[in-house]
Amino acid sequence: MIQFGTDGWRGIIAEDYTADNICLVAQAFANYLTKQAVTKPVVIGYDARFMSQRFAQWVARVIAANGIRVLMADRICPSPAIAWAAKLLDTAGGIMITASHNPAPYNGIKFKTAYGGSAPPEIMAAIEECLRELEISGKIPEMMDFNQAVREQRVTYFNPVDLHQQQIINFIDLDLVASVQGKVVFDALHGAAMGYMDSLVGAKIKLTEIRASINPAFGGVNPEPIAQNLAALVETVTNQQAVLGLATDGDGDRIGAIDADGSFINSHQIFAILIKYFLEKKAWYGDIACTCTVSNLVEKLAGKYGLTVHRTPVGFKYICNLMLTQDIMIGGEESGGIGIKDYIPERDGILLALLLIEAVAAYQKTLGAILQDIAKEVGEFFYHRVDIAMEKDSMAKLIDFLRSGGLKIMAGAEVQELQCVDGIKCLLTDGWVMFRASGTEPVLRIYAEAATPSRLTELLKFGSELAAGI
Repeated sequence: MIQFGTDGWRGIIAEDYTADNICLVAQAFANYLTKQAVTKPVVIGYDARFMSQRFAQWVARVIAANGIRVLMADRICPSPAIAWAAKLLDTAGGIMITASHNPAPYNGIKFKTAYGGSAPPEIMAAIEECLRELEISGKIPEMMDFNQAVREQRVTYFNPVDLHQQQIINFIDLDLVASVQGKVVFDALHGAAMGYMDSLVGAKIKLTEIRASINPAFGGVNPEPIAQNLAALVETVTNQQAVLGLATDGDGDRIGAIDADGSFINSHQIFAILIKYFLEKKAWYGDIACTCTVSNLVEKLAGKYGLTVHRTPVGFKYICNLMLTQDIMIGGEESGGIGIKDYIPERDGILLALLLIEAVAAYQKTLGAILQDIAKEVGEFFYHRVDIAMEKDSMAKLIDFLRSGGLKIMAGAEVQELQCVDGIKCLLTDGWVMFRASGTEPVLRIYAEAATPSRLTELLKFGSELAAGI
């Protein structure tokens, strides 16, 4: 059975991510649109993964066979480009063929709304209901010949990259970006953002792009901009004495950074830097939205500025919903996906990369130095996540045990409160530990935060041993 995750559906190519299943999901989306009496076109895009273009064409063949016009990306593009296209081209929504940051054997489908955001839970549930109806009926989706669909203009091509890049140019301060002192290195991780930074600001700053070529195996590294995947970026930053290193994930909607000294700047720290920059240099205001896995650093900094913080379950669709209904200045998640006000309610790693260059230029400091200023104001927070391969039944057993309140002490600290927004978050006297099943992989995610690195190690060790004993 096809199971949707936090942002759509992902699977291993040729195992569950097959032509039949792709077409079934496409038909479910078409049925959902038909039930809504939607007559507008659907935009479809794809990333640089293995066969993504072909998978996108299969989806287009199903959508077109249902009498719904398709606007088809004419090239590899990042997910935020399809989100923008869905909005700018007056569509019924969009489909992006991508598995985001997942390993090379995976591919997937993301759903985008007509307003350019992640599909909210109610739309995801409605599409999934249509999918269950199809699975029960056993009906095989109809498909058009792709070339025929193009000839009949049921499928028409467009350039999503130009549309997206123009929106970025409209949003950022190019003069400020151009004033940055020192070299910047951008790591596309062989993902869909390859060439973007050079196209946008390559003529204005000293820029080096790395891993900016198509490689379906991603060079043997998962396309997720986290510390263990950025050795090549660290090496380039330090060898070239760059002021900043930036990286995006496989579909370009998440951000990671490397400081001038080669140290990793995690997503929580990026979140905090942007809050400080927006308030102090851009004079922006508004609430903060973040998922339940985001560091308390964000909450402490928001408190310093008197800002309200909204916590959500994991999944940017929840952040997106708040951005549509509240005055949210910035909203984000632990994985590096961050959305900004007065843009689309969606993540955009490329935009975030440029905003970080702005911040370095505006403060005339490295990211590390800006973080030192923040630490003086609100203290230090040490955060990490470990992923453990685990069967679903075992994960459910662990979560049920923790939810029951059976564990009173964790690594020598009293469990003061349990938060069950998404998984189980155990608040301790000196930090917290959270256990959550991944929505896209058979993996248990263990998150922890403490005031010192040694205590963080203790909490993660305790959490890992607890999971191993189930």
